[in-house]
Amino acid sequence: MKFKLFNRLVVLRNPIRLIKLPDLYTVGFTNRTEDNYFVPVFDYDNVSYSVVKEDADFLQKNFNVGTLVTIVCNERIIQNDVVGSYHLIGFTKFTFFEIKMMLEMVRCDEEFKQGYLRNNHRSWVLRIDAKKDFEGNEYKGKPKLKEVLVAHTIRKANRGIINLIKKIYGVDLQTYFKYMDNNNIVEIDEYLTQKK
Repeated sequence: MKFKLFNRLVVLRNPIRLIKLPDLYTVGFTNRTEDNYFVPVFDYDNVSYSVVKEDADFLQKNFNVGTLVTIVCNERIIQNDVVGSYHLIGFTKFTFFEIKMMLEMVRCDEEFKQGYLRNNHRSWVLRIDAKKDFEGNEYKGKPKLKEVLVAHTIRKANRGIINLIKKIYGVDLQTYFKYMDNNNIVEIDEYLTQKK
């Protein structure tokens, strides 16, 4: 495309794309711990709940992640199958590259797998509050605890995220972990989101 700008001819080789900005915002927590490790978190949209449970079982057996919780954002029954949007949250600490390896081996959303690039914390963020428009009206309610998937591990867990989940969902997970760090800071992020 050719056009004049300030009396000069400008040529654009790639067309300009207009991108619609999201019209909702929400609050979430990042999975980075204060000592620069990460806890495993995964986001699933429009999947059978059995997929989430199978992935959880895989992570517990192959990565020794210990106890996980599933969070439901929305859910419905389609042809005798429970389908919805879910979060899977772990509490044991891993390196950035170990988390990326886990993400490549599970069936969570492809967009979520690259989510660490879209926020200034360079970590993955999961929603903990309702989605709201800019007038403060709720579009989707707060996610709710669905299930605690118990498994034991000798890996060290992050106390801050365990306490955050207890505060939000009222479930005490400390008894499931033999070793915990003393880190209590959890990064909270307010961000723009889609209506899906």
